[in-house]
Amino acid sequence: MTEATTLRVAAVIEETAHARSLVFDGDLDYRPGQFLTLRVPSDRCGSVARCYSLSSSPFTGDRPTVTVKRTAGGYASNWLCDNISAGDTVDVLPPAGLFTPASLDADLLLFAGGSGITPVMSILKSALHQGNGRVELVYANLDEPSVIFGAELKALADSHSGRLTVTHWLEAERGLPTIDDLVGLARPHAARDAFTCGPVPFMKAVVEALQLLEFPRERRRVERFVSLAANPFDRQIA
Repeated sequence: MTEATTLRVAAVIEETAHARSLVFDGDLDYRPGQFLTLRVPSDRCGSVARCYSLSSSPFTGDRPTVTVKRTAGGYASNWLCDNISAGDTVDVLPPAGLFTPASLDADLLLFAGGSGITPVMSILKSALHQGNGRVELVYANLDEPSVIFGAELKALADSHSGRLTVTHWLEAERGLPTIDDLVGLARPHAARDAFTCGPVPFMKAVVEALQLLEFPRERRRVERFVSLAANPFDRQIA
């Protein structure tokens, strides 16, 4: 049975009005794009378990970090954003997930929508630090204040101008990206490995665009956030 561990929160970073990053003390063995399953206390049932992607890179010297965006009516995301402070502890399961590049030296095409930037950010930073390929990021949000990691992405693009290009798509200015829009954005990078994470309609549109460009299935990876069928901590913590 996979064992849970307890991590201490070193810092809480307010990324936007609706998203916070929880920075943990200690080392963690994980791959870019993986997630942690967190135990969130509940007065009604003892606890609930939720999965949050690591936004940090295992190669840059950063402490392990997950980024949580509030969801309307979402108990766990709102509880974490409202209650967790530096010095608190959180029970977590080991890193998991397959949304990770086979090679960080490959040229990458990354699509992120909203909080879907979280695992994509881990991949992006890892590729820039550990690999030698080029990275193209297309990042869709409602508006400028909704952009998570905006300042960090700008700094990375400035410092890796020959390798990283960031294209922001703001719904408030341009409407939702259509399949034709996405085809146009992806076409110059049709030989790259593509990774997509975000709201379901966004990911569906990206996949359709990549299929139209005849991206082979083995070069298309999608990360879907799904609800757990049961609380794995019920078997771990008395």
